[in-house]
Amino acid sequence: MVRSGCSRRGVREDKVINWLLGEDNPCVRYQTFTQLLGMSQRDSEVAATRDRIQEWGPVRKILNKQNRKGGWDRGFSWYHPKYKSSIWQLLTLSQMGIDPALPQIERMCEYAFRFQRPSGGFVGDLDPEKGAWAHLAGCLNGNVIASLCRLGYSKDRRVRRAAVHLMSFQEGDGGWGCRSFGYHRTDRHSCFMGSICALEGLVELSKGARVSGLEEAIASGCEFFLSHRLFRSDHHEWKVINREWMEPRAPWLVGYNILRALSSLTDAGVVRDERMDEATEILRSKRNTNGRWTRNGSWPSNTYSSFGHHGEEDKWITLRAMIVLHRTSRNR
Repeated sequence: MVRSGCSRRGVREDKVINWLLGEDNPCVRYQTFTQLLGMSQRDSEVAATRDRIQEWGPVRKILNKQNRKGGWDRGFSWYHPKYKSSIWQLLTLSQMGIDPALPQIERMCEYAFRFQRPSGGFVGDLDPEKGAWAHLAGCLNGNVIASLCRLGYSKDRRVRRAAVHLMSFQEGDGGWGCRSFGYHRTDRHSCFMGSICALEGLVELSKGARVSGLEEAIASGCEFFLSHRLFRSDHHEWKVINREWMEPRAPWLVGYNILRALSSLTDAGVVRDERMDEATEILRSKRNTNGRWTRNGSWPSNTYSSFGHHGEEDKWITLRAMIVLHRTSRNR
């Protein structure tokens, strides 16, 4: 099944790619074609695979829960209940490779703008007292921008306005926090989770639009992670900040891990920097004898569909990891 253009790959890698191209997961199959093998979306086999995504079981379960307005909630909060409301479906579906021209996807994207303020920032709830915290949250705003850009909205003026707002509260260390939300009010250090979501949003935007200051904001965001070797404390003798970050996870919601960081950095064009070498080697060391990666930790249980189970070889993680390693190896 591996195309002849990939004949120089190792035997094990060819077997892994054939596994990723299996018919059981059209989302991974489509993204393997387009992101790993570099095939055109217009290729008949690629297009046919994309058409199947909307009918794939886990995706269909989510779409079947969508209401007539385009959301998965009653219209007041699209953040709560967590993993059940609309923002979580936007974030999940945007990573599936689904066709953004589908009516249900268009309604979902337009529904998102109900929760955007005139400043460009998104909130989690239309009640000012409940949703105001999200206005200065790098995690929520970055995730929304990234999701909308993946679904074709990078040139939309509302998304560009959201990016300008997101850049307006980037911290001096290059990251983002959530200054309107409890424990971040007095922090002197940016939040890794908020920062990776924000950086991801700006990187996705940069693929299709130009905004004043965007390149500088992305560079500063990348430097924030590089200055910490992606998972170490620069103020405490380079100790590991959180060992869970060293476990690769994909797809992603709001959590941080080295695979997500490496994906964003390499997506931004950072492929040769010695400060990411340790994280890259850790990622490579997680690969099993089959050339695949195993999921350590299950997908959140209180969601409409599962996208991974603890202890199983995982196509999502394997695909993202191989993309990262291909990007870095080409530039060695």
